[in-house]
Amino acid sequence: MQCRWIRPAVIFSLAAALAPVSDALPAQDKGKNIAVNQGISSPDFGYLPSYLARAKGFLAAEGLDLKIIVMRANVSVPALVTNEVQFAVHGSAMNAALRGAPLKAIFFTYNTSIFQFTVRREIQKPEDLRGKVIAIASPGGSQDQATRLILKKLGLDPERDVSLLAVGDAKARVIGMETGQIAGSANNLDIAAELARKGYRIIANSAEVYPVPFSGMATNDQVLKKNPEIARKWLKGHVRALLFIRQNPDEAAQIAARELKLAPDVAREAIRQALGFMTPDDPGGFTEKGMRLHIQYNAERINIDPDKVKIADVADVTLLREVQRELGVQCRGGYLCQPAGR
Repeated sequence: MQCRWIRPAVIFSLAAALAPVSDALPAQDKGKNIAVNQGISSPDFGYLPSYLARAKGFLAAEGLDLKIIVMRANVSVPALVTNEVQFAVHGSAMNAALRGAPLKAIFFTYNTSIFQFTVRREIQKPEDLRGKVIAIASPGGSQDQATRLILKKLGLDPERDVSLLAVGDAKARVIGMETGQIAGSANNLDIAAELARKGYRIIANSAEVYPVPFSGMATNDQVLKKNPEIARKWLKGHVRALLFIRQNPDEAAQIAARELKLAPDVAREAIRQALGFMTPDDPGGFTEKGMRLHIQYNAERINIDPDKVKIADVADVTLLREVQRELGVQCRGGYLCQPAGR
């Protein structure tokens, strides 16, 4: 069955996607922080560090005023290319980067994907999903990729056995499940915990089939070249957020509940699970093995030889490593981690 798409309100043309990037960010008024735009696919635990860094004032301390905008992949990628947003979801940006777009991943929240495949109560076994509608966020994104791999592990052909319906953010997927229009979907930790609380069932975890660096954020090469301090400040606020989550899980859960409008017990459970997917020795980074696998999955889907793609073509950890050292973090085991003193 074909993947159906609900058209977004805004469609960028190819010409817009290839338009030259603005050299500068919005002007900073005297005495005010610099306005920075960040595109995310859904307001959920995938992007908790951004909400926490903003709520705790970590970004404000760096002189940034972060605006978080929910947008779909076919909007966020052109917006990132044209510098309408300075940071956006890497899962969608990677395919563009593989085709030569000047985009690089600079930060990842988790060391593996964290989607929990959740189904309605009447689904008792994988075969019950045949002929049913499965929700995805948007075609080509990480959630779509994870959903397809989960379905294959469950013995289902994502093209023939189910109907994949792109509905956008997690709230839309939840509404679809609650109204019976959708049989299942792969959800981030908080959404899955909320659904499980209501009696829905979790039957698979994407970490088993999609162990790639996850909840990544990408930026444009021009930001890295012409405004590296913006990226550095953004990274510092986000690495501080990851450290805070590990050191203060209870307060992090309270902030998550408030910012993401979650029940306190759901937020606490999601934080507990999230910590298991975060690398304590390399906050924000990734392993070479994980990124090579990430490249392989995405390159093969768009008929590109993954062996011809370098990690440097799709990711840049230079500023992340600088920020980690500034914060006293000695990364271990991650891509391009260096021993102390170097």
